[in-house]
Amino acid sequence: MKALRVVTAVLLTGGLLGGCTPFRSAAPADFAAYEAGESLQAVGAERVVYQVKRLENKPFAALAFWQVALKERLLKAGYVLSAEGAIQAGGETGYYIETTAPRGTADYMYLVALFVQGKNLIVVESGGELAAYKPQRDKIFAAIRAADLAGGR
Repeated sequence: MKALRVVTAVLLTGGLLGGCTPFRSAAPADFAAYEAGESLQAVGAERVVYQVKRLENKPFAALAFWQVALKERLLKAGYVLSAEGAIQAGGETGYYIETTAPRGTADYMYLVALFVQGKNLIVVESGGELAAYKPQRDKIFAAIRAADLAGGR
C-alpha cells in the first residue's frame, strides 16, 4: 500500500523526466499554448487549463495498475467520479477519468488521461470551473485523440 501512495504522488505531482524525445501534441482548438520544458501547457479564454507531460513509469506497471491507482487516489481525495473509460491517441489505448469537486462556491472538473509506453507515462490533465469546462470538453478530447505519442517511447 505504501508503494501505491508513492506512485500516485509521483503521478499527480508531475515528476518529469529530462532529456527524452518530445511527444507531439497540440493544444485544444482556441487554447493558447506554451511549452514548459518537456510539457505542453495551454489555457482557454475561460481559464480552462490543459497540460500534456511525460512521467517515468515507476514502478514499472501496465495501464491496468495506473488506472486503479489513479482512480483510487482521486476518489479517496474527495473527487466525485463523472466519467471514465478507454481513449485512443496515436494508435494507442489509454485511460481517462473525469471528476468533479467543489471549490468555494463553484464546482470544478478535473480530467486525467494516461497512456503507458514502456518506461514512460504520457499524462494529459485538464480542468476548470465546471460551467467553463463543459463547452470545451469536445475540443479537449479531440486534442487528446489527435496527439502523436510516438515520441514518448
